[in-house]
Amino acid sequence: MSGGALDFPTMLSMRLLVLFIHVTAVIVALGGSLFSTFALTPILNSELEPVARIKVMRRVVRRLGWIVLVSLAVLVATGMMNVFYIGAISRLLMVKLVLVIIVIGLAIYQYANVGARIWQASSDGPSPGLAPLVSRFRRVGLTVGSLVLLIVYLSLGLTRVPGALSIG
Repeated sequence: MSGGALDFPTMLSMRLLVLFIHVTAVIVALGGSLFSTFALTPILNSELEPVARIKVMRRVVRRLGWIVLVSLAVLVATGMMNVFYIGAISRLLMVKLVLVIIVIGLAIYQYANVGARIWQASSDGPSPGLAPLVSRFRRVGLTVGSLVLLIVYLSLGLTRVPGALSIG
């Protein structure tokens, strides 16, 4: 190394570390959301009485919300580092970044708005206004999950399509 510049093996190792953290954050955010939507919620609905179900779901929403939002923050940070390592922004990458902004907005809406309203509406147990909120929470979650899968698919294109990393 000379003049503070990183040599190629160090740069490659850092790039792979950032990529590993980035992919891990995707797995954590998407995996937790998919587990909650397709495994936990149906089981809770069939196995627990409404009061117990709401008590458990309140805890899940609060904990999972923080996990998802922190994972999204990690994704943004490592995504910016990935752009730095790539050194160029393509049309495909711009589409991915727009989708990332949409996902972040939807996730914040899901947990900070709908999740908070579920939290308030369920504080005294089951209530009539709870079912539509839970339904909206799930719909937004499925939308976020679908968009994240699309973003992952686009990411594969960024690594495999010749010329996908440059505009021109």
